[in-house]
Amino acid sequence: SIIEYILNNIFKISTQTTQKEIDDNSKYAKIYEGIDDINFTSIFANKLANYVISDSTMNIEGDNARTELLNMVGQSMWKQMKKIVSMSFGYGGVIIVPYVKGGKIYRSLVPQSRLTIDSMDGELITGATLLAEKKIIKGTIEEKVYLRWTNYKIENNNLVITQQFSDEKGNKIPVPDFWKDIQEIRTITNVDRVLFGYIKSPTNNRKAGDKYGVPITYGCDATILEIKETLKQLIREYELKEAFVGADITMFDGKNALPKNGLFKKVDAGKDDFFEVFDPQFRDYSIRLQELYKRLEHEVGTSYGILSEVDTKNATATEIRRSMYDTFTICDDMRTNIEKGLDDFFYACNVLANAYNLSANGEYQVSFDWSYSLLEDLDSEWEQLTYGENKGIVKKVELRQW
Repeated sequence: SIIEYILNNIFKISTQTTQKEIDDNSKYAKIYEGIDDINFTSIFANKLANYVISDSTMNIEGDNARTELLNMVGQSMWKQMKKIVSMSFGYGGVIIVPYVKGGKIYRSLVPQSRLTIDSMDGELITGATLLAEKKIIKGTIEEKVYLRWTNYKIENNNLVITQQFSDEKGNKIPVPDFWKDIQEIRTITNVDRVLFGYIKSPTNNRKAGDKYGVPITYGCDATILEIKETLKQLIREYELKEAFVGADITMFDGKNALPKNGLFKKVDAGKDDFFEVFDPQFRDYSIRLQELYKRLEHEVGTSYGILSEVDTKNATATEIRRSMYDTFTICDDMRTNIEKGLDDFFYACNVLANAYNLSANGEYQVSFDWSYSLLEDLDSEWEQLTYGENKGIVKKVELRQW
């Protein structure tokens, strides 16, 4: 709520990000972070992140000190990649910000709700402001909130990085002791973009502009609400149709009396021997829920099976894989966005390595080996490659590499 105030009164800059985009991104973050109700955005995000990253690898190729440095940073980050991808699907986008401390490169994750895009040159972001860090310090009487804001601006092919500090209301404050080692203004030459990677969700935002991403369940609010209402009806059905044995009140007294709680309920029937089971037929909501789950999967664009139950009893392995094509398409689109985001991230790491003289300069190449197990049958692929090698179409080294 204070982003616009920070831009206007502390940095004194204009931005291409509208107030509606700021509000929308904040709403997406609140929905994704919610833990007080079933969270369908989180369910889709986690499941798809597993498909995107599982059995896939990333390497920085090259034979020099710079490659070794970047590969160490990259492998550390790749261990957290499922979380990063899940956040991208959930928030609509996540920013990976590299920074240098003690001669090493670290990273922080920032949801797009804490980012304003101030200027762009084609697809390159040339100006941005983000809430880089938030610290809460508890005192003896009260706790204080400290915010660190970072502004990136390209001027004549040079990047100016400015740090500002505020309290939780946006009022500018002196540099806190725990951030005193951070240089308030730094200029880095020969830079054409901001120094972070931005991985966006591949979901179509249905707008001409593509500045920000949108969550995986964007535009599905009506169906999600209907599912939640149906789940409430299901819970209410269980409560209303809970079976019990009604017995006359006189049967709860005496030597062999019925227990006064649990399954039995007292009834003033006027008959000492009254004893009747209440067990009405249960209305089954499962068919309705499965229809709604499939509708939501249609709206999101995935194949069946993320939420709904899929009958694969008589399906072949090939048919099962073909049925996953829609899900694979979303995963493939996300992988494209990951490659773009990490290309920018390692560009930023390389620039920082030069600026802080962390290692000798050198060429590097980012490579990805994505898993296609969602669609491919490894046994049949091995047979095809072996057949190709026997016919002289495939080389032995290709077979060995596979």
